[in-house]
Amino acid sequence: MHVALVRRLIAELAGTAILCTFGIGAAVSVTAAATGGSGLLIVALAHGLALAVAIYAFGPTSGGHFNPTVTLALAARGKFAWREVPGYLLAQLLGGILAAALVYAAYTGTALDAGLGATTFGPDVSSGQAILAEAAGAFILVTAVFALANTPHGIHGLGIGLALATQIMVFGPLTGASVNLARTLGPDVVLSLAGTSVAWSQFVVYLVSPLIGGLVAAFLHDLVTRHVSAQTATTKQV
Repeated sequence: MHVALVRRLIAELAGTAILCTFGIGAAVSVTAAATGGSGLLIVALAHGLALAVAIYAFGPTSGGHFNPTVTLALAARGKFAWREVPGYLLAQLLGGILAAALVYAAYTGTALDAGLGATTFGPDVSSGQAILAEAAGAFILVTAVFALANTPHGIHGLGIGLALATQIMVFGPLTGASVNLARTLGPDVVLSLAGTSVAWSQFVVYLVSPLIGGLVAAFLHDLVTRHVSAQTATTKQV
């Protein structure tokens, strides 16, 4: 394996671990502290700021995906090589599992009592609502990724992080607003290993829905910006 690819995979693993560690950790801490309504804001900001830090730290090396949805959306639009997709996905999933294991090691029994920040459907939330929430949340995140790709380095990390935080504030009560298979899989795997029950029947929603929302965002952004670019070029010619 090429050394440069190894460095990118390590960066993806580390960045995903940062995002998931502080996201999962925030979910565990607010549940343990019973913070009430302010807990959602804390969890949303923790995810958003952690993603921004990860992008600034490791984005220059790997591109700063840290999410299978982002990787697949970029590859679908020809902005990322398909041959590197399997390695990125594996690194991201391992990063999510590592993050969940770190939070479990830090909080032990408290983490299990808090469900290790696992993303599950809220009370009385149907599968249809969950699919819509995860797809819409992923749509917002991937739209931000594509829209901010060519902005100055100091802006795009914070902008993408805020997009993640925003969708958590809206959809968090419905599904936990994962929009990231690594974020969902990590706690589920560690909870299973710890002998705690996991809502595996809901897993397919967290697997498929973000991909739908992410791909729609990628193709829509490409369609709109291509149209705008064509109009601009025509205007200049005239």
